[in-house]
Amino acid sequence: MPQNPIPEARLRDRFAAFLPNAEFLHAEECHGGHINRTFFVDARVYGQQRRYVLQSVNKNVFKNYAGVMENVFRISAHLGRKSLDVGSDDPTRDHIHFIRTADGGMGVDGEIGFWRLYRFIDRAEGRLRATTPHEARAAAAAFGRFQWLLADLPTPRLWETISAFHDTRQRFANLEASAGADAAGRLASVRDDVDAFLALRPEALKLQEAFERGEIPERIAHNDAKYSNVLMDTATNAAVCVIDLDTCMPGLSLHDFGDLMRSMSCDRPEDEPDVSTIAVRRDMYDALVDGFLSQAGNFLVPAERGLLPNAGVAITLETGSRFLADYLDGDHYFHIDYPEHNLVRARSQLALARSMLDTLL
Repeated sequence: MPQNPIPEARLRDRFAAFLPNAEFLHAEECHGGHINRTFFVDARVYGQQRRYVLQSVNKNVFKNYAGVMENVFRISAHLGRKSLDVGSDDPTRDHIHFIRTADGGMGVDGEIGFWRLYRFIDRAEGRLRATTPHEARAAAAAFGRFQWLLADLPTPRLWETISAFHDTRQRFANLEASAGADAAGRLASVRDDVDAFLALRPEALKLQEAFERGEIPERIAHNDAKYSNVLMDTATNAAVCVIDLDTCMPGLSLHDFGDLMRSMSCDRPEDEPDVSTIAVRRDMYDALVDGFLSQAGNFLVPAERGLLPNAGVAITLETGSRFLADYLDGDHYFHIDYPEHNLVRARSQLALARSMLDTLL
């Protein structure tokens, strides 16, 4: 459902809180996101026309929005310092540059959203899906580099902006609870699906159990590692920078690699109804490994390297269990386009995880 338009006068007012001496020229809403409200603002600053991204962070989703903002400002500042340390080709484009308000704040608190501003990165675009090994490798290298650059972020620990986000054990417990409650009266028709996910719980828990045994360390993870969250240069097709930092928080390096596998190792969508068409592309998986290790390989411990293929299985099963639990609950969390959308998604993820097990392990 389209959201109510925001008056230009309010956008002008919010923008002026950051750059009071700039001339506001035009604003256009970007409708690509599902959580935050995002606007591209053209302004004239010291005689030059520039573009900015003015964004309202959804406080209903990010209840600890202050923690989100503290995280992204710290990450942005650290990436800026690292760009100079490692000799970046273009420090103005290789990370998001957040701008403080005129009085030094991180943004402007509104009734339903927290407004922030950052520089628009020109000659770059986000693309929905990677279709070639070259694209997959570039995206994986970008996320590997992102983790490498943040590996020495000084203390304190980042805020956990979404509590227990990748607690796979709890996700499966939630599935069992949803099946037990059967709030929407759907269990009878999906009992086999629930049993299939629960039978694969040992595979889903391999990352979490390795962490609990102390075999792999906590790191800073992006937690939404997919092709659309890497800006690509419109002329060279090279990766420019990783975006959408709101879910960055303590986690596992393998969570991000698992997300890359889930979203890019198969050329079928996550809601493909014909599960017989779902299969891992070995060329895409190999490209993801090569790209990720080209940047992150120097700091990963041997156990992390050994669990790379397991990462995709774990994240795919975890995600599928969430789809199935939401279907059993009556579709309250994920947006659906038709009544059985979450069930189709869950079955698609189950098929993909099985293909990963058969092909890669």
